[in-house]
Amino acid sequence: MIADRNAEVFQTIVPLKYHVKAENFSRYQCQKEKAKQVYVNTLTVLSASLYLNSIGWSTSLEESDSWNPALQTMMNVADLVIPSYGKVECRFVLKGNETVNIPPEVWSERIGYLIVEFDASLESCNIIGFLRRVTRENMPLSHLEAIADFPVYLSQQKRTETIQPATLNTWFSDDPNCQWKQLDRLFEPSKAMNLRSMLKTNEGVTDRLSQEAQRVKIIRLKTADNLAIALILNIRPVEEQEYDISLTVCNSQLSELLPNGLEMIVIDCNSFPVMIAQANQTETIEFCFGGKLEEKFSVELALDEEIIVESFII
Repeated sequence: MIADRNAEVFQTIVPLKYHVKAENFSRYQCQKEKAKQVYVNTLTVLSASLYLNSIGWSTSLEESDSWNPALQTMMNVADLVIPSYGKVECRFVLKGNETVNIPPEVWSERIGYLIVEFDASLESCNIIGFLRRVTRENMPLSHLEAIADFPVYLSQQKRTETIQPATLNTWFSDDPNCQWKQLDRLFEPSKAMNLRSMLKTNEGVTDRLSQEAQRVKIIRLKTADNLAIALILNIRPVEEQEYDISLTVCNSQLSELLPNGLEMIVIDCNSFPVMIAQANQTETIEFCFGGKLEEKFSVELALDEEIIVESFII
């Protein structure tokens, strides 16, 4: 069904606190145009979240890529996570325009696209309709479906299971059901031994860390011909409720290089990137840091437009 442009819309004044948040995010950007993009994308996501909350749908800004300064820099993204359902992309258009720009990098892994129309001052907006899918970069607004139909469409989407973070303090006991495996259970003995040797000789990164809670997970990069890389995490208690943690990513073949441009980012419990490194003729990327019991963090591996996120709680 094609919506009438004059059909029912959701209208609201953009709260001042939304502009404050948008300004804070834009300050992470060095380039003027990128800062402007992040500013408007943030207003768009917040306005869409307000609309969804007003009709009874919960949203998670913190889980959205658009709420991550590092990903804001790498991508033109305005996604909004609806827990247990997926991501809705929120794209803006200025009043008077007849098309909405939706970049190809957000054409996948979305359950729909909400279109937010702002006035020239960005002080008020209308949620004017939605798209189920996108087939071109500049979509005519005449193709929008009525926003009044969006709640029904959303309720028809398949629910997804929430991925639980890995609980690191359980790694000190042998949990065979854990997705993160001990090196000896994932690699043949000679390769596991070589891996431990490599970790110990990489600039002393793991010299001070015990092997009593070391696990590995194999991750395949679709953008690198399904290349298998190993993400290794080692945790050691240092004081009551305090831990040392090391993270290493390497090619699963050990002696080969990581793909050039592969980024590893550590995100703290406030969704702020605290460590970032990029592979360039590199065999491994390693980080060491401390944490407290029940503290949360995540690790993001990004290559081109592919982003893989692993979440943890100590």
